[in-house]
Amino acid sequence: MQRPYRILVVDDDLMVRRSIQRILSGNYNLTVVEKGQEGIERLKKGMVDLALVDLKLPDIGGMEILRQAPESFPGIPIIIITGYSTVRNAVETIQLGAFDYLSKPFTPEELEQVVEHALSRHSRLRSFGEITCGHINERDGIRLVGQSAALREAFELMQQVAVTNSTVLLIGESGTGKELFARMIHAGSPRSKKPFLAVDCGAISPQLIASELFGHVRGAFTGAASKRVGLFQSASGGTFFMDEISNLPLDQQATLLRILETQEVRPVGASRTEKIDVRLIAATNQDLAIMVEDGKFRQDLYYRLNVFPIHLPPLRERREDVGPLAEYFLIKFAERMRKHITGFSPEALEALKGYDWPGNVRELSNVIERLVILCDQGIVGSNGIEKNAPMIEASVSVPQTLEELNVLKRRLREQVVEEVEHAFLQEALARNDYNASRAAVDVGMRRPNFQALLRKYNLRIRDLAAKK
Repeated sequence: MQRPYRILVVDDDLMVRRSIQRILSGNYNLTVVEKGQEGIERLKKGMVDLALVDLKLPDIGGMEILRQAPESFPGIPIIIITGYSTVRNAVETIQLGAFDYLSKPFTPEELEQVVEHALSRHSRLRSFGEITCGHINERDGIRLVGQSAALREAFELMQQVAVTNSTVLLIGESGTGKELFARMIHAGSPRSKKPFLAVDCGAISPQLIASELFGHVRGAFTGAASKRVGLFQSASGGTFFMDEISNLPLDQQATLLRILETQEVRPVGASRTEKIDVRLIAATNQDLAIMVEDGKFRQDLYYRLNVFPIHLPPLRERREDVGPLAEYFLIKFAERMRKHITGFSPEALEALKGYDWPGNVRELSNVIERLVILCDQGIVGSNGIEKNAPMIEASVSVPQTLEELNVLKRRLREQVVEEVEHAFLQEALARNDYNASRAAVDVGMRRPNFQALLRKYNLRIRDLAAKK
């Protein structure tokens, strides 16, 4: 039998405390305190599923408790209750991470509804098949969702290598979560309190990559007006993640091999080397063995990187994880946008599972974010999928002629622009409490132009605010 949820009430008003106890005590385990500091101490112990906190307290108020939450007691939903209700207070508490905001006096139905909503979302987040390793937890901001055998195999390898100092090579398509795995390895290692630095080897100009990675001394080249510390030196003591290592130029591959062998770096233009202590995690979406055969990647560096390879499976090879991932992203984005969306229809889930997701988890996240922005119902249905995820629809019908291709490209461009503009308007209004004047200023538009864009899509602020 599931235990009752544990709710902490922090309020100095005796009548309010008694009212909350009368309404909730039959269904929940309540702990009631009068001061903010005592509430913080209870929250830090972790024996709380939800907190109802007064905005004004004798010592430490609700705002300060919200500020301490991310570091001291992350993951616990906090509902602010107050008799000093203003739009400004509401916006500020939500920006600080409050789950919701309840004005006094409130009815039993209002209190029960907001508590049930918060606990339902909290429970669903915690019930996902989230895999954690050692002290890797929500406080590290790292979350891995999925229960497939392929993902578990990769995770078990990650667990085994995390506690060592060995070089790791992460192999997987774009969007499979290579940087997430690298961060998990770092968080589970003895280096977790030291820096974690990441670089995309394909995003740095070949002319600047040596200076970026290894640093340079003053006067090393034209424009080197001062000494620069490279990323390897900055990561010393911690972990350095080199994404898309296949893009590293051949001449710098030799330098990287020497650094891995000696743990020494020579900045550009320097006459002496500098000692470092860095663990390297490399990642690639290319087959490095084939690149070695083609002369595009050094064989000795490949052997040095391939000490402990971990293959990250694409999403199409673990379709059983699509549902939990979609649900996770749905809750995440619905919370961020303050929308009450309870889930997907069975048909919508089947549509998501049936797509191959060439962009993997990153693409799924982007699609769900768009669906949440545009959803105007309590659930995401199959119609919403077809309307708001054009890449899924396009994948079903491939054009057969140049004319069909041009028609499809034009239709998709128009559809994407409409979706982006629609989402742009909704997001701007939501950020500014559905005040058109403030929203126009926020996005840098004149109010008449902002209103014209609203009329283009027949969007009424009153209707949007009612659906939030």
